[in-house]
Amino acid sequence: MKSAIEQFSPAYFALVMSTGIISLAAHALKLTWVAEGFFYLNLGLYPLFVGLLLLRLVLFPKAFWRALTAHETGAGFLALVPATTLLGSQLVQLRGQQGLGSVLWLGAAGGWALLLYAFLWGISTGAKKPTLERGFSGRWLLLVVATEGLAVLGAKLLPGSRLPADVGVFGVLGLFLLGSWLYVVLSTLLFYRLAFVRLVGEEVGAAYWVSIGAGAITVLAGASLVGAMQHTPALADLRPFVKAYCVLFWAVSTWWLPLVFGLRLWNHWTTRPTFVYTPAYWTMVFPLGMYTAATGQLAEDLPLPALQLIPTYFIFIALAAWLSTMAGMLHHLLVPAKPAPTPELGRA
Repeated sequence: MKSAIEQFSPAYFALVMSTGIISLAAHALKLTWVAEGFFYLNLGLYPLFVGLLLLRLVLFPKAFWRALTAHETGAGFLALVPATTLLGSQLVQLRGQQGLGSVLWLGAAGGWALLLYAFLWGISTGAKKPTLERGFSGRWLLLVVATEGLAVLGAKLLPGSRLPADVGVFGVLGLFLLGSWLYVVLSTLLFYRLAFVRLVGEEVGAAYWVSIGAGAITVLAGASLVGAMQHTPALADLRPFVKAYCVLFWAVSTWWLPLVFGLRLWNHWTTRPTFVYTPAYWTMVFPLGMYTAATGQLAEDLPLPALQLIPTYFIFIALAAWLSTMAGMLHHLLVPAKPAPTPELGRA
């Protein structure tokens, strides 16, 4: 048990993220049974994973700090933030729980500040730094997903907020633009890495799918903000700018989708890997659900009804990915791994 806690991966929060965003997308498409079932599932998964992460911090603080401040693993801890904000969004949209949503937003904001700055401090001040090839991957785009996750839930909480409307919208707009800037910086590095560093092994695996999810959640944040901006005279003139930004990031996410999918197929064709479940596979499910939800929100806010055709069918691709990954996880957890065969005597 202690070993399981020490090895608990924050990538499991991508399961909460995937479940939450598919629930919200299904709710928008009137698939009530999916939305409700995934909501109740998240109510159980989220506190379980938070508890395991806190136990890892308490029981193994030095190892936790090393992982958080490492180039290769630190960004992964930020998955806690969008997992929290997506559960908050479920509570607000499916149950009208503004109070609980606000509590989760505050917790997510605190986690965002602690985790993001600890990670950046660690990689900035460390004596030994890896090359771009070893230290950077698509996982770093979780900085974007975490920041935009705060903007998404913040936009949903604006109608019931006690803050002056201009102040609340200004804060959410700041988060939206900060996440957009981070996306531009990090996706540029990602594109450079793909173009100029040799791809080997699983490098085009699950982590690179975050490029799609990061762009899509930026769309969702901006589209969620557009409605609130029309009631704030100081910022209403920026609505066309935000809408244009949403279209830009939707186009970027759409552009990434066939490229990353094609690279994934190429990887399987050239390396023929044996399928072994890892928590990182959930980071391939989350972008599919986020792309579905973001496209639906964008179609509503532009408005452009023809765009609604995409989420109407894409939701079933996201559901199929979720179900297959869940089956892989359950098989991994419930079916013991076969021991390696013992070599016969007299053979090397």
